[in-house]
Amino acid sequence: MESVITDDFAPLAQALQDRAAAEEDYSAQLAVYHRGALVLSHSVGEHLSGDALTCVFSCTKGLSALVIALLVQDGLIDPAAPITDYWPEFGTHGKGKLSVGEVLSHQAGVLGVPGGVPSRVLMNSSEYAKILATMPSIWPLGQNIVGYHAITMGVLMEELVRRVAGKELKDVFEERIRKPLGVDAYIGQDDSLEPRYRDVLPGASAEQAFFDPFSPAGLAVNSASGFALDSGPVYNWHELANARQVRRLGPASMGGVADAQSLAAIYAASFGPVPSLGAARGFLTEDTWSRVSAELVYGHDRTSGLLQAFALGFMKATARNDYGSIFAYGHDGANSSLAFADPAYQLGFAYIPSRNEGEKSTSMGVQLSQLARQVVIGKMMQAKG
Repeated sequence: MESVITDDFAPLAQALQDRAAAEEDYSAQLAVYHRGALVLSHSVGEHLSGDALTCVFSCTKGLSALVIALLVQDGLIDPAAPITDYWPEFGTHGKGKLSVGEVLSHQAGVLGVPGGVPSRVLMNSSEYAKILATMPSIWPLGQNIVGYHAITMGVLMEELVRRVAGKELKDVFEERIRKPLGVDAYIGQDDSLEPRYRDVLPGASAEQAFFDPFSPAGLAVNSASGFALDSGPVYNWHELANARQVRRLGPASMGGVADAQSLAAIYAASFGPVPSLGAARGFLTEDTWSRVSAELVYGHDRTSGLLQAFALGFMKATARNDYGSIFAYGHDGANSSLAFADPAYQLGFAYIPSRNEGEKSTSMGVQLSQLARQVVIGKMMQAKG
């Protein structure tokens, strides 16, 4: 990442520096675009310095949702249409009543397979999609029940894209988002980028003592089988992310690799011009981004018990996860990363730390996003004065 610290957004860089001073071995990247201009690009600590790339976990779901948004804009997907209009086989066990919007907002109840799936299925979303299509929901449908589909959301997105576009989701992302903008954000990392990849480090807090593999949360992360990769089985997220096989494949649920500046740039370019990247207008129209970012469900998540809100693939801000306005759309990740667009504030934002930061009342990413909004409000007030 290039180093940019404008005067207005210097408080965010200082907050990052303060965190690094207070925590040994802390490393992170932070980038902000405002009104289409790069106003902050800063890293602290050695691990994610320079041109480092790392796994962004479920921030990949946000990038994948942008692909879905483009296909909505193309007229190939109607969020209100039954999912079976595009994927007839998915309609078993009453799932035909689900709309595309319900499926892509974590309401389908196909979190995973009891007992898990083997690696050849886990790493082949086309095969996994066939299994999910035959499964019943684990909860009553049509009651606004939400449960985070940690892995299978990527499978559902990828299969929908295959059905309507005849291409892989990661190829649409490459052709229509990454390559035109020339950014370093990948769903499926090329081997030539391996020297730049930095491992996700072990989390700041210990894993919970007991994790029931047959609970909703256990199903969602394939915990009964773990992640049986070519190099051997792994049972935690940071090891999975660091498997070369995974980042080469680029699962839409969690396999993306990026730096913060590139994630922020993509979100900034989704709704508005970014002249430095040759983007004369946002790649989504206002009608499209407002449509796909509309909240579809809010409630206690069946996998975590936390209050969650989702749009069409995007995670929405809540009082617990106050990353943006009602117009914001984006996603966070298991390494405490966060990336989003907020058209209300004309912001594209991304924060990527080197490890999961543990449970906090307010995450560092959210704290920085709040500070960014305060800066913008201050600028607006100053302009009016």
